[in-house]
Amino acid sequence: MDIWKSILKKLKDKKKVMLLFVASHKGSSPGKQGFKMMVAEDGYLQGSIGGGRTEFKLVEKAKELLLKDTLSTSYLVNQVHRDDVENSSGMVCAGEQLVILYPITSSHKGVIQQIIDNKSGVLTISSDKFELDGGSALKDDFKFLYLNGDSWEYKENINRKPLLFIVGGGHVGIATARLFNTLDFDVTILDNRNSIDLPRENQFSDTINIINYKKVDDYIPEGKNTYVVVMTHGHKIDRLIFKKLIYKKYRYLGLLGSKAKISSLFNILEKDGVDRKLLENTDAPIGMAINSKTPSEIAVSIAAKIISVKNQKS
Repeated sequence: MDIWKSILKKLKDKKKVMLLFVASHKGSSPGKQGFKMMVAEDGYLQGSIGGGRTEFKLVEKAKELLLKDTLSTSYLVNQVHRDDVENSSGMVCAGEQLVILYPITSSHKGVIQQIIDNKSGVLTISSDKFELDGGSALKDDFKFLYLNGDSWEYKENINRKPLLFIVGGGHVGIATARLFNTLDFDVTILDNRNSIDLPRENQFSDTINIINYKKVDDYIPEGKNTYVVVMTHGHKIDRLIFKKLIYKKYRYLGLLGSKAKISSLFNILEKDGVDRKLLENTDAPIGMAINSKTPSEIAVSIAAKIISVKNQKS
């Protein structure tokens, strides 16, 4: 469950909550800017700010604060992950991260509901502000400004989940959806078959659409946050879909199939007028070469490749 939904649920249950988030980081810190974790007064935990000893210490600090009658002050903790400095975090990854412990109360419920409901916008958190501007966006996903003392301001674009579109809802499609659901992708399955019960078989997708593949490109938005995997049940269908998608600007486009199938399909598409360089810029055969056999193993190979692409700077 999304961390904001969990926070809102605890607030509705009249439980106090502490939000821990990484406001900024330098170097090889375990937590990256935007990492979040919630600690509820009943002991419920969700999310992560990097794990390990540093996270454990801050969770214990949050629990201590939650025992107080009132929660009104945020706490800034700068963690230095080197063993050659005073007050070292105990980790030696040579990075730094600034973690803020921010008390969440019933007064925040309205904004949290907006975060859950909105697909975009900028969340601003400061010592005296917690608000969402649904009509704006940051050039970069995060911005942190430390002024002095207790004066600071943190901003982030909300709902930055990468979008995964799986074209084909067969066994491999379902296994892929299951895995990417755990990797915090927003997963959509597109299929043209009414004869298979996708909603019953697949509980791992945020969206399932039965479509006409001739219009497949209408269902997949272009953008650097969009990843597309094609794994349909037919050679001719793959040809139709790839001709629709090959000219679009996605972060990743991959096609499931053997080397022989891919070679044959690409030769046909090239005869259809598709530039060979465009075809070679796709991931086909899809995924990392790990000699995968089963649907679940194939899903792992696809996830490894897409995560590699996602985490590249460019």
